[in-house]
Amino acid sequence: MRVLRAREALTPERIAQLPPEEQRGLAALKQALALGESLGLGHSTSYRHLIERSEDESIRVVVVAPAQRLEPVTWWFPIVGRVAYRGYFDPTRAQNFAQGLARQGFDTYVRPALLYSTLGWFDDPVPRALLRWPPAAIVVTIVHELVHEAIFVKNDTAYNEALATFIAHHAALEHFAEQPLQIESVRDGFADQRLFAQLLADLSSELNALYERELSAEDARSAREIIFQRYQQGRYPSLRWQTLRYEGFQGIALSNAYVLANRTYLGNLPCFERELAELEGDLRAFVREHKTQPGRHTDAQECAPSATGGEPQWVADPSSS
Repeated sequence: MRVLRAREALTPERIAQLPPEEQRGLAALKQALALGESLGLGHSTSYRHLIERSEDESIRVVVVAPAQRLEPVTWWFPIVGRVAYRGYFDPTRAQNFAQGLARQGFDTYVRPALLYSTLGWFDDPVPRALLRWPPAAIVVTIVHELVHEAIFVKNDTAYNEALATFIAHHAALEHFAEQPLQIESVRDGFADQRLFAQLLADLSSELNALYERELSAEDARSAREIIFQRYQQGRYPSLRWQTLRYEGFQGIALSNAYVLANRTYLGNLPCFERELAELEGDLRAFVREHKTQPGRHTDAQECAPSATGGEPQWVADPSSS
């Protein structure tokens, strides 16, 4: 509630005080809100207030997994049901929680998240730091959260996050179609996202095969470190990346928690791609389908990219041809 009390109304006077860069970011934010309505996500009263919060003060999201199983630890909360992460407004509390579980032998991964959604229960504010992001990043992030407000299935983190990721990126492709500089950035980011999803699918396949061997904890850790090293030092640099979005992959301490944290957002995308293609690329029809029947394509194994050892063989983005 402290966050809600710290909100500032975006009055004309307050907007006039913002530097030009942030005013441009605010314009992108307003476009994202209008875009969400045009997609059929409904009118949101969130992200219409400002809060002074820096990138360093971002929410921290903690993902936890057993060291010898590629399955997330989940927690139950009112309204949302079981989710595969915990969020903290206090970075220190998040780190302490993760470290406590790491001492018990769990894999943990802590990542920042500047924006969040209370699913329409409150009028969530937008951190001022977000206004300094590139316009495409603002649109993708805001639409992602608007999807959560409009379409949310209890107990299904993978569906909720992948759906929001998918709709947000296709919305950005549509929104920036006539803006050459922005659309190139969106397409490159989307291409890298698909490539990273395939890398994670292949990595997950190898990890699952390893864990099925039921090795001792020490042997399993040693074996997976060899796999991690091969993906970081061999597989990643061999792929044709368009942006630097995932460059941190090569230096991060890989774990089951890291793989799951990222795969959650990407696992169902191939099914969504096929469904959108069946609807002849009509994103609004796609949104209607999922508002009418939320939870479609909840089988992560069925919808995950198949392990290919190469680049993703997904449905091509029709707007890029």
